[in-house]
Amino acid sequence: MIAKGFNFKLPTEIEFGPGSLTRLPEKIAAFNTNKVMIVTDPGIVKAGILERISNVLTQAGLRYAVFDQVESDPSTKTIEKIREMAKQEEVDLLVAVGGGSSIDAAKGARVQLANEGKLLDYAGLNKVKNKGVPFIAIPTTAGTGSEVTIFAVLTELDQNLKFTIASPYLAPDLALLDPELTLLLPPMMTAATGLDALTHAIEAFTSLASQPICDVLALESIRLIYKYLPQATTNGTNLEARTEMLKAQLLAGAAFNNTNLGLSHAIASPLGGHFHIPHGIANAIMLPYVMNFNVPAGPEKYVKIAEAMGICLIGKDIYEDAYEAPKAVERLVVLCGLPRKLRDAGATEDKLDDVAKDALKSGMLKFNIRKASEKQIKEILLEAF
Repeated sequence: MIAKGFNFKLPTEIEFGPGSLTRLPEKIAAFNTNKVMIVTDPGIVKAGILERISNVLTQAGLRYAVFDQVESDPSTKTIEKIREMAKQEEVDLLVAVGGGSSIDAAKGARVQLANEGKLLDYAGLNKVKNKGVPFIAIPTTAGTGSEVTIFAVLTELDQNLKFTIASPYLAPDLALLDPELTLLLPPMMTAATGLDALTHAIEAFTSLASQPICDVLALESIRLIYKYLPQATTNGTNLEARTEMLKAQLLAGAAFNNTNLGLSHAIASPLGGHFHIPHGIANAIMLPYVMNFNVPAGPEKYVKIAEAMGICLIGKDIYEDAYEAPKAVERLVVLCGLPRKLRDAGATEDKLDDVAKDALKSGMLKFNIRKASEKQIKEILLEAF
């Protein structure tokens, strides 16, 4: 096989470890900021995490404003509110605290603060012209990897449309990952975000744009998630499991930031749009079925995934071994207490044609290891239903 070249980028500085929140003031000081704006959601307020961060900033004598109304699947209307508050408060640094929704909302606000027009104008790749104010991301879930990616998934409510902006200018300047902030994450959300991270890692590893650095990151992420996600789900106070899960989703984020994703994510997005199925649960349901579909196109990849999970392989037939990988993912979904079928997550069969049509429009399909038609996507959906 002829070796191919590759390019790897990760523009975000990473500060990782239990207790790393205490380093936030010195990290902010490096940007010479006058006033910070925290972007977060009501759940973070309720969990007491916002209070912890506010105390750290107050004790350091830093001025800050707070926007705490980010919803799941952040809308352009919410981001406009963030932009207006940021202008009124004259902030010059954004700090996103929470899951992917809060981080993506802050990414959208960063775009709007430095660029004219509507956010939808920037849907697609490399359309953002100006970087904007400095931006720090503090994830409180172990799933999206948004703290190190160039992507933001946003919602235009008026058109009932989800769209993605992709630009190096969206990547946070700093990702501060403190596993202690994930200790209060409820079991269902722990499981769902963890399966989202696993999907990131598997789709990055099997992507047509896969490359050596990303392969190493993705396989290590798969190994960690398979070992530690059930532990983090069933015993949320297990700091070792929380630390390894936060590390795993970070590695997966760094990997897919350079390789893009595939068919499971292409399907998960319209499942969320049509049925409001949480993104992580949609991926948890679809991933084994998509893997089964993909195995014939790259069995050696799926054998390596199974090996990373610690599965004892037969070693006689590459395809038989490869199919052990989706079986292992199914076991993981069951262990974590997540639904295995779309009907159990609120989907109805009458809209599956629409889901298949919408999935076919996704730019992620061109990175999937096996080409999929609308008919084939519908068949996969019916299997998962």
